[in-house]
This record gives sequence, C-alpha cells and structure tokens, in this order.
Amino acid sequence: MLKNIFYAVLLGIGMAACLSQQDEDTETSNEASTQETSLEMPEEASTAAPELFNIAQGRVGAVTIGMPLEELQSNIPAGMALTDTTLLQEGMQSTAYLLRPEGQLKGLLIEQQCMNACQVWRIAVSNPDFKTAKGIAVGSKYSELQQAYAVEQITFEEGNLVALTSEQGISFMLDKSQIPANQLPRLNKENVPANTLIKTILVY
Repeated sequence: MLKNIFYAVLLGIGMAACLSQQDEDTETSNEASTQETSLEMPEEASTAAPELFNIAQGRVGAVTIGMPLEELQSNIPAGMALTDTTLLQEGMQSTAYLLRPEGQLKGLLIEQQCMNACQVWRIAVSNPDFKTAKGIAVGSKYSELQQAYAVEQITFEEGNLVALTSEQGISFMLDKSQIPANQLPRLNKENVPANTLIKTILVY
C-alpha cells in the first residue's frame, strides 16, 4: 500500500510544482496589471455551495477521481469557474484544468488521464477554503494534521516534503521554507516542526 502511495506522490511532485509556479505567475501578472489603481486586490467571497469545498477520499466537492472530463466540463457548479492550463511533466506537456471559486485565484488543479476517453486522475488543492471532514486545509499546521490523522510517514522527494497519513488516497505537502536545509534529511513524523504549514493537498 505504501508503495502505491509513494508512486502517486512522486507522480504528483511535478504537477504540484507546476501549480506552485502557475500561482506565482498568475499573482505576478495580476499585480502588474493592477498596480496603477491598487496595491492589493482582495479575493471575493465565494458564492459556491458549502458542500463543494469538502475534501474526502476519491473526491473534492463535486469532482471525483475517475469522473469523465466531459462530465466535468458540462456540469460546472454554480459559483465556480473552470479554465484549462498546461503542465510540463518529464519534458512532456499535458492539459489540466483549474476549477476555482469565481473571483478567486486558487482552487483545484485537476489532472487528467486519457485512454479511450479522458478522466479525472488527480486533484491538487491549493485554496484554504477546501477542508477535509476533520477540518484540515491548506494553511493548517502539522500539529493539527497530527491531531486529526495518524501520520504514518514523512517523505522528502524532489524538493517536496510530504506527509502520508491514515487517510488513503490523500497526501499533504508541507511548506519547508522555514526549516533549515541541513535539518531536512533528518526529518521524520516525530520531529517535523509543529508549526509547519500544509501548502497543497493531493487527492488521487
């Protein structure tokens, strides 16, 4: 089981890195285009239904793993916006989709897998409005994750610090920016600093 989880996490590393870069590029572009009128543009309050923000095994809101992309594109929930984007993984470009609350920059990065038809393969959550049933979200502390779920292992792969828990099909990528680089190789589930924040939640 852990091997399958590791595989999913490793495959998600490049996607999450692209998501992070895309967020930075989007925010930089937005700042440049609005700097003449305002130093800051606050995100709008979401009008989407509360159930659309639930993270669970195999789904985030109305988006489920294995859902046909055609179904996703033709049934965009009220208060949400869907746009396509391009990811670069292992030197190959692939199409993904960003589903986010209207008026907000961050949401869900939905990656597809195409055989005979394209389906939802993996979902990366970057918006803190989305929460698990136990209240864990992007921006939650590692100590809060420990209280909510049994952390089984900490992995450090390709620049990303990842917490694997008892919640199958969900992994939590941690923000390591405040942790000294020389401490990273020695981290385990017992000694990750309690105030380390979750930066992305992967559902696969």
